[in-house]
Amino acid sequence: MQAVIIAGGKGTRLRPLTYGCPKPMLPLIDRPFLEWMVNRCREANVCDILLNVQYQSRQVIDYFGDGDRFGVKIRYIEESTPLDTAGAIKLAEPYFTGESLIVFNADVLTNLDLIALIKFHQETSADATLTLTRVPDITPFGLVEINAQNQVQAFREKPNADQALQFLAQGINTINAGTYVLEPKIFDSYPVGEPLSFERKVFPNVLENGLKMMGFVWDGYWMDMGTPEKYYQAQVDVLQENVPFDFGDRAEQIHKGIWIAKTAKVDEGAVLEAPCYIGEYASIGKDAHIPSQTLIGANSLVNKAIASGIYSAGSMFV
Repeated sequence: MQAVIIAGGKGTRLRPLTYGCPKPMLPLIDRPFLEWMVNRCREANVCDILLNVQYQSRQVIDYFGDGDRFGVKIRYIEESTPLDTAGAIKLAEPYFTGESLIVFNADVLTNLDLIALIKFHQETSADATLTLTRVPDITPFGLVEINAQNQVQAFREKPNADQALQFLAQGINTINAGTYVLEPKIFDSYPVGEPLSFERKVFPNVLENGLKMMGFVWDGYWMDMGTPEKYYQAQVDVLQENVPFDFGDRAEQIHKGIWIAKTAKVDEGAVLEAPCYIGEYASIGKDAHIPSQTLIGANSLVNKAIASGIYSAGSMFV
């Protein structure tokens, strides 16, 4: 199986964070979020990765190279102009091997079981499998209607409050969770180099053409990190171990929820409240008070009380 990661967007909802950095290269704790995604693919034995890039693509290419140091093979599909989600996949067609494609949006943090998703797709002989999830408020989302066998029946537009109540009464409560397993043939009829949307074109066409589309419902952790608020919450959730994250040998948990990089220096008089993270080569003085839900970037110096938040590398509070 091949992975395709859609990572070319400008991340406009995350501005100003994305003015100088592509969205998937923003850090998740201590590494680019995209690195976390690549590691997830490798752990699921999907090591052939096609990476769609466009906005500030050089940062991505320079960081990941051919993928060898991450234990995978990475090839890049670079858009000269934005082609929307499915248009980017169509552009990668020359690299398809004929195997199923597992497709990711590069802004979703989840503990989704990728091996179970792939197995479900294979066992149901689906042409397309969409990961679905349930959220407390369905009004900001388009809905995906499935039957008792989890076969997709229809796509519903974002409902207003009254429509939401009607949908919920009918058991229509699942949304597109941004991870798919797709057979390459579903792209055959589309031209290369033209904008193409999964939600508006490809997925409705799969149903119209009588192909089999399944929904894999995941009730575990799921977070769209597309806004500053959600991005911040995702960091906190990692520190609280709500979603798997491998700190490796770079940091250790000295108390529940308190993570300190091994190269950081923390005075024994400093006050640290969980959850928090102290980055590499940071120095935390005796008068420091690091409150709950705080991340201190690498090479920072803190020796006073600060407010909760994410502090970039090189921050100084003395």
